[in-house]
Amino acid sequence: MARISRRDLIKTEEKATINSSRVGIYTRLSQERTEEWRNKSYSIESQVEICQEYINKENMTLVKVYTDYEYSGTNFDRPGYIEMMNDVRNGFINCIIIRDLSRLGREHLEMGRLVDKVFPFLGVRFVSVIDKIDTEKGIDAKLSFEILIKNLINDMYAKDISHKIKTSRQVHAKQGFFIGSNPPFGYKVVKKDGGRKLEPDEVSMKIVQRIFNMYVDGINTLKIAKELNEENIATSSAYNKTRSIIREPGQPQWRKGTIANMLRQRVYTGCLVQGTKENVQGKKSGHYRQKPKDEWIVVENAHEAIISEEVFNIAQEILDNNKDKSEFKITRHDMKRDPINKYKGVIFDANTNLLLIRNGVRSNKKNANFYYYKFTNEENNGILLETPYISIMESDLDNLVINKLRNVLSIDVSGKDCKDRITDICKMRIEVVERNRQSISLKISKLNSDLKRLYEDYSLGKIEKEDYLEKRILNRKDLTIYEKSLSDLDLEILSIESQANEEIGLFDSLFSNKDIKLDENIVQKYIERIDVYDNETIKISLKGFLGGREMRSSE
Repeated sequence: MARISRRDLIKTEEKATINSSRVGIYTRLSQERTEEWRNKSYSIESQVEICQEYINKENMTLVKVYTDYEYSGTNFDRPGYIEMMNDVRNGFINCIIIRDLSRLGREHLEMGRLVDKVFPFLGVRFVSVIDKIDTEKGIDAKLSFEILIKNLINDMYAKDISHKIKTSRQVHAKQGFFIGSNPPFGYKVVKKDGGRKLEPDEVSMKIVQRIFNMYVDGINTLKIAKELNEENIATSSAYNKTRSIIREPGQPQWRKGTIANMLRQRVYTGCLVQGTKENVQGKKSGHYRQKPKDEWIVVENAHEAIISEEVFNIAQEILDNNKDKSEFKITRHDMKRDPINKYKGVIFDANTNLLLIRNGVRSNKKNANFYYYKFTNEENNGILLETPYISIMESDLDNLVINKLRNVLSIDVSGKDCKDRITDICKMRIEVVERNRQSISLKISKLNSDLKRLYEDYSLGKIEKEDYLEKRILNRKDLTIYEKSLSDLDLEILSIESQANEEIGLFDSLFSNKDIKLDENIVQKYIERIDVYDNETIKISLKGFLGGREMRSSE
């Protein structure tokens, strides 16, 4: 049979390895695009088609297509992009193909970091078809410079588009057009005079008028919220989705805070106030801050009023008077309390499965200038609950948690037994990982032996070149997977040891003296969940090395 040189064999193997790429196509449609839906859809299809042609030419395997529909190129917090990067880290794909660089992003610093640092570190092949970039085939200095220039142009384009959109919105706002997404409760949006105008909604406006009339008649926001909930009146968010004024089970309920905010809205007098917030530079999309009042865009008589100026002003006077009477107004900063809510996100009402909220309560002691803190359900917020009211003092909760930790662990204040237990659990976990390591190591040894034997069979002419290359590629693919698994297990062992040392250190601190003070680090580290029952009992679920254990205060 015909023989080939070792050099030719290596080149053939390299080509075959390249062609084994597991490809993910990434597509993005800018939110600035103005085409109709069908044309936008075609734009996505055309991106996929161009990438698919490259895949076919290179004989690669398409695994998945990732799409972000109407997302800005400057925002990398996109669901499709995030899903793709997670699949890369999990080894599901090892190659990313895009139509051109602008599809991946229009922020040149982040793009440079991805192409030069992130993708090489993750072992990802990156292809930009239109830009003729394929990292597997190398990028010369000239092309790198071209990439830099193109990213800069894309960045400038994105900033220019953003500026034009912002300017256009400001012009429309000053003309009395509504530039928000959802209209205020009581109004609907109609296209009029080249823009979007607010008009009274015949159904929801009656609810708004009723809220204002009730409030000026002396009914507080809590009672208003409860009354609306008892009548199953839909909130603004529910009404915008369903266009039904009847609240369905599971939909949001009215809260006293929602009522108070509505009473402050000048929009109901026909005055449109917009441009009150701005995006925080250097932050991800969705982070905003309040602008100074003199920068707000205020247009009087922008639309038909549904609340008279007289009624609105009376409501404001009542709101201001109630605010002045608040016991929190004068002495709020004199409260003697821990500013950190260490139980945030871990304490629940056992009956409703709702998170309990930390609230301030003034001491009844004469001349006592401090506040107690307790956790309560949301009964006092206006929503309707079928379960009993839940309340527990934070100081009482601290004592319960400390006592239960000590009891369940059956340890003295030195914490020695606890440390021994953690050490034992650590050893057991490492033993499990080591057994997996040994199993994978044996598989790697076998694959290496198979590779050696495969080459010997080929050298002796027992198998054809094509069979040899095909089996070698499959073998190496399995070998790569097992080697990665082995590396992950090594990291897991280090993680287990690090976690054990950290928890032992925390227990040293926790049980160093009899006067234990729970802090945020300890609670968040050891407490998975705390359930509070209406019979003044709690159940604590632990996590970490001591996870899986539960205890109730009545035990």
